[in-house]
Amino acid sequence: MTDDPSHRDTDPGYPGRILAGAFSRRLKSHIVDCIAALQHLDRIGNPAITYISAWHDENQEMWYEYLSPRFTGLLSCSPMTFAQHFRNSILERRVYRQDKARRVETQIIAHGDMFDARGELRNEGKTNGLVEAIYKVALPRGRSAWLKDQAAVESFADDGILLSSGCLTDVSKEMEAEASLKRAETALQKANQELQRMATQDGLTQVANRRRLDAWLDTEWRRLAREKAPLSIIMCDIDYFKRYNDTYGHQAGDACLKRIAEAIAQTARRASDLVARYGGEEFLVALPHTTIDGAERVAQEIKDTVAQLKLPHASSPTSFVVTLSMGLASAIPTAKESVTVLIGNADQALYEAKKGGRDRFIRSV
Repeated sequence: MTDDPSHRDTDPGYPGRILAGAFSRRLKSHIVDCIAALQHLDRIGNPAITYISAWHDENQEMWYEYLSPRFTGLLSCSPMTFAQHFRNSILERRVYRQDKARRVETQIIAHGDMFDARGELRNEGKTNGLVEAIYKVALPRGRSAWLKDQAAVESFADDGILLSSGCLTDVSKEMEAEASLKRAETALQKANQELQRMATQDGLTQVANRRRLDAWLDTEWRRLAREKAPLSIIMCDIDYFKRYNDTYGHQAGDACLKRIAEAIAQTARRASDLVARYGGEEFLVALPHTTIDGAERVAQEIKDTVAQLKLPHASSPTSFVVTLSMGLASAIPTAKESVTVLIGNADQALYEAKKGGRDRFIRSV
């Protein structure tokens, strides 16, 4: 009996082509030895799913030389149809590699991009002799599993064959634990963001609160002092708001505050502007890089927008609808002065607006 592996009997379920094909004796002997080793592992109950795959450079084809019965059983298919079946069942692939600093790098490849990525993975295996990836695989009856693939890659250049001998292990529990951890981290991040928002936003009107305003003014004052650029503010006060609450009730008063805050925020549209609830029925609009003339234009727009709301105010001596009084002030910040001076000037202008009959704005002199 000859020792030529091509004349040896093969399993009727053998899915490969090398043993019966026009390939070198060296390659065939290697295949026979590898199959024997993997079959032994399967017989002794090795938990890994073993396989041998071959890639033919000239024909640009891939097939399996050996498949563990557990592999075909997992996907409920025959060895002969396994290659196509497995490719179609892959939902996602994660490739693990190390960069020059020896840090592990992960590349996630979706099913639609799998074909273009296979060539890159083969070249990497040919260069490094080892490929590691994790596949998310669709299983029968709507199930799925994560399979970790670790393969040794050998090149048989004379035959034009790239051989991968590997094993897959089910890492579904580990991947689910990792996904759960990521979900928890995402939830924690969102919770922290919400806490930050709550700490800097007025709960009723959803504009910035006093804490956020004070921090913002401190930062902007110093920045604009360096740039020698103006900062203008508008102090807004709802006219006769206590009477509004007494007439319509506190729930209606809260609704009124929300509508007014929305109207003011509509006019301060620049990303650099800030609208804040200053206290009670008072709001402050901060306008960096804005002169007093620019602040007047914004104040007029606020006045017009609030008038368009037509919120009834039967107990106001000024109007039958809700109105605002506003005080404007502007300055070019300096390191020697404080933003409190600017706020004081706007507050004084607001007082003059109220004194002058309300439903108007006055600029600080």
